[in-house]
Amino acid sequence: MCMAALSATLFITSCSKDAEVTPQTTQTTATAALPTTLTSQSLASTYTTHAAVTYQGKSNFTISGLSITGGTYCIYLNNCSNVTITNCRLANASKYEVYITGNCKNITMTNCYVTGGISGVHAENSSAIKVNSNQFKNINGPFPGGNFVQYVSVNGGGNQINNNRCEDAPGVGKPEDGLSIYKCNGIPGDSIQVIGNWIRGGQYYNTSGGAAAIVLGDLGGSYQVARNNIIVNGGFVGMQVQGGTHIKMDHNTIYGGVTPYSNCGLCYGNYSGQSSSDINMSYNKVKYIKTNGQEQDLWTSGLTPTGWSTNTQKASITASILPTTIITLN
Repeated sequence: MCMAALSATLFITSCSKDAEVTPQTTQTTATAALPTTLTSQSLASTYTTHAAVTYQGKSNFTISGLSITGGTYCIYLNNCSNVTITNCRLANASKYEVYITGNCKNITMTNCYVTGGISGVHAENSSAIKVNSNQFKNINGPFPGGNFVQYVSVNGGGNQINNNRCEDAPGVGKPEDGLSIYKCNGIPGDSIQVIGNWIRGGQYYNTSGGAAAIVLGDLGGSYQVARNNIIVNGGFVGMQVQGGTHIKMDHNTIYGGVTPYSNCGLCYGNYSGQSSSDINMSYNKVKYIKTNGQEQDLWTSGLTPTGWSTNTQKASITASILPTTIITLN
């Protein structure tokens, strides 16, 4: 969550290792494709209606093919390990649709449809969490929720938020940061990944400090990478780094038209209260229009990230960088 006064100035992969940023002489738009595994044919043809589920201290199990509506949390995992959540429909919990906490380890969520709730997936104080190839629609918020996925104090290797499709319809609910990495630390060679996601929509009203579609380094953290994401109308900010060390945000495509709270496309500012260094923000294509109709693609405060001059401002892109329909499940 960006608390700075910006308004005053203003290769898709599933591999676990962090690829280096490859310099390019020309920039290309991120490939608008997701793995073929994310298709309606690959999901359960019918769901089994089920009450909300809670597991504490359990290991080695799968939650599959369930349709869960309501409850405080549709799925609650505490101190669990080696769990797969797959092919589920999760809707309208009073808090988080999926809550992962209490030192959970090796949790994988894939091919699920998630809608409503204060937040979609909230994972905290855990490790090796993978939220890959899911679809999220109309997360309600409000602040401090409103996230498709948020990791809080999720540390170590094997953490991923990859290849998801996410959409908030304008004016529905009070969404905030879309994909949020908050006080989290990867490890050298195995950064926390936010790769290959499609996001349309986000913060629409001035309900908090300015929110973004993707946020890295929030309240610090280290070894994080956001790459090959495609953003359309992501909120107050398209993508931002809020501090931290060993952070990469590269080869993303970010477009924003005028909304009631649009401000800036790609931003860096250290608001963590800690030192921030080794920030690489490079080879991004950006076109972002403020609420007043002026274009503000890039903004940085206090430090110029490595690779900053390689970003393309006033890019020749429109909202059509994403297909008209990106949510195919219901």
